[in-house]
Amino acid sequence: MRLAISLLLLFVASNLWAQDPSKLPHGEHMPGIDNVLKVSPHVVSGSQPHGEEGFKTLKELGINVIVSVDGAIPDVKTARKYGMRYVHVPIGYDGISDDAQAALKRVMKDFQQDKIFFHCHHGKHRGPAAAAVACYEAEELTENQALDFMRSAGTSSDYGGLWKEITQFQPIPETTPLPMLVEVAEVESVAAAMAKLDRIYDSLVLCEQAGWKAPAEHADLAPAQQALLLQEGLYETRRLLNEDQYDAKFRKMLAESEGLAKSLKQQIESGQKSEATATLKKVKASCSACHNDYRN
Repeated sequence: MRLAISLLLLFVASNLWAQDPSKLPHGEHMPGIDNVLKVSPHVVSGSQPHGEEGFKTLKELGINVIVSVDGAIPDVKTARKYGMRYVHVPIGYDGISDDAQAALKRVMKDFQQDKIFFHCHHGKHRGPAAAAVACYEAEELTENQALDFMRSAGTSSDYGGLWKEITQFQPIPETTPLPMLVEVAEVESVAAAMAKLDRIYDSLVLCEQAGWKAPAEHADLAPAQQALLLQEGLYETRRLLNEDQYDAKFRKMLAESEGLAKSLKQQIESGQKSEATATLKKVKASCSACHNDYRN
């Protein structure tokens, strides 16, 4: 029964798009793809395609170009099998760099006549934010429309850096050379990811010293948001690990630190300051143990 319903949704969606793109189902689960969201008449966002079923769905929807903003290596082979091109522009939960924004601008410039699918891992935060920025850059969405789209996608307000890409939007200057688009981008190493996590930890220390509030000299550092960035950074690092390079112990350490970061966020949000301080010390001890075994 569930399969029949999914196939019916796919049939309806593909036919509605052909007739009127504005009627594409919004926020639907479709075969092999979650959180399907219409962004503009030729742009859709959603989750990472799950196996061949997901790519078949995209093909039925008329997608020509898939843009992944996730750190995982795109399934280029399967996309090609179904006649689609991949573009890889990985971004983080903290925002979109100028280079990534320039790449998104090129996507919209080069594929004006194509149907484009943006995705991250789950299709709720980075993917919708990148799609909104790309369409805002291409003047296919206004600021209010971009913000409304991110709200409808369920993009969490905790990811302040993603929201600032719209509220503090700065277009790429017309004279800026746009980068070449690639199917598989070079992603940051584990060492680079750890260095970024170290900087987030330093920000949390400043928040703790300010009584678990944004420090006066760094008003943009919301403590709960920093804890969430730490949690997501640890999760993403663990998810994207090369199994040939890191053992089960390392993965377990990352998972334990991720759990601490999650608890830290909850304690900050509930005003448990002393508990948050104790948890931050545990995070430091966990990170130090990991560094001693794997980095130093």
